[in-house]
Amino acid sequence: MTLSPATRLYAVVGDPVSHSLSPLIHNRWIAEAGLDAAYVALNLKSDAAAADLRALGRAGLSGLNITLPHKRAAFEAATKRTREAELVGAANTLALEADGGWTAHNTDVEGFSRALEAAMGMTAAELGEAMEDKRVVLIGAGGAARAAVVCLSRLGADLAIVNRSITNADSLANELARGAETVGFEDLASLANEADIIVNSASLGHAGEALPALPAGRGRPFLDMSYGAAARGILAAAQGAGWTPHDGLTMLVGQAAAAFRIWFGGSPDVDGALADCRAAVERR
Repeated sequence: MTLSPATRLYAVVGDPVSHSLSPLIHNRWIAEAGLDAAYVALNLKSDAAAADLRALGRAGLSGLNITLPHKRAAFEAATKRTREAELVGAANTLALEADGGWTAHNTDVEGFSRALEAAMGMTAAELGEAMEDKRVVLIGAGGAARAAVVCLSRLGADLAIVNRSITNADSLANELARGAETVGFEDLASLANEADIIVNSASLGHAGEALPALPAGRGRPFLDMSYGAAARGILAAAQGAGWTPHDGLTMLVGQAAAAFRIWFGGSPDVDGALADCRAAVERR
């Protein structure tokens, strides 16, 4: 990587962030496009993250990807916000404006849509026509679930939200998906019998926890929004019950591609970046 005074700097910001595949993805695309730019990982441990993110803009960074736990702080740090960011209530991408302020974007919605297409085996056009007839069971009602609910609601899916706290599931449904069914974990198996696809947004795998037992999947798709070690156990259990497992790497690369277009324009090589990410995960 060769830097010059004209090199534009981009970064992924989170805590922790050393595991992030975003530098692998974006530096590949930057090199392929011949851009004078560089992308790094910045660990930010802060009780005033919004102020720190504003300072990064003043320090000359041109764009940021934001991961946990700073997506809400990124939303607050921005002077402008897109409709997607407003709906989700969080930002995973910041773009520097001419006045030095950040515009907040949420590309997780587009990333989830790409992952849903892959899991359902459909193109974007086919997905838009088909999902109104599909029953989707979404596990979890936290921050990761919000982008999925925005996407699924737009597609008109028949949505059920399963969460330990039904109160939290009700709040999510009332805000973003009125009419969605909300139940506790004890009802997952009965809902799964009727599902066309299960989407797991809960962070159970990060803590080594397991889902309640699933009924026979009969080849139906099970999409975990996580990837790597965090998704491995849950996807193995789903596969063992006869579901077809899909991890969140397609979502990761999809949201990265949307961020790249915001910063640079163009259409990066999504398939190549996804292959790089799968190889990197296998090496870990």
